[in-house]
Amino acid sequence: MRSGRPRRRGFIDLRRITLGDYMVLAASLLTVVSLFLPWFVSSVPRTHGEWAFTYSEAASVVVIVFFLATLFLVLYPAIATEMGLSPLPFSTPIVYMTLGAVLLLLFVYELGKYACFQCQGVSRGFGIWLALISAVIYLIGAVIRWGTRPSRQSQAVRDYAG
Repeated sequence: MRSGRPRRRGFIDLRRITLGDYMVLAASLLTVVSLFLPWFVSSVPRTHGEWAFTYSEAASVVVIVFFLATLFLVLYPAIATEMGLSPLPFSTPIVYMTLGAVLLLLFVYELGKYACFQCQGVSRGFGIWLALISAVIYLIGAVIRWGTRPSRQSQAVRDYAG
């Protein structure tokens, strides 16, 4: 026997989160993880690998702020309908592309910063390579998100029918 109560829905509408959103969110999380990995490795006896917080504080702050912005941009459309909030007044793929381009430029700069041709025993660490790869994945996710956004005409038809 079925109960007469309506079925309880989740707080987050996961149908509004696309593959591009998941890729952008995962890449953003990887950039935060890369902050805790060594960005350069030295063979000098006292020093070991240096992570991003000790060597590049500005890059660390930018990565954390971009992660929080990405988390907001992915989750807001998913919870806006349940909470009765208005939709964002801008297109998120454009913001994703901008954030991804800034991350890519930042990590290419940081990668060049560790290219010491005259220094012996200093090399790039795993963290900077992971950050660079995740910035490329971020941009790929932004392009996929751009391709999956609804057109104005299909959105208007859906709004009219619904």
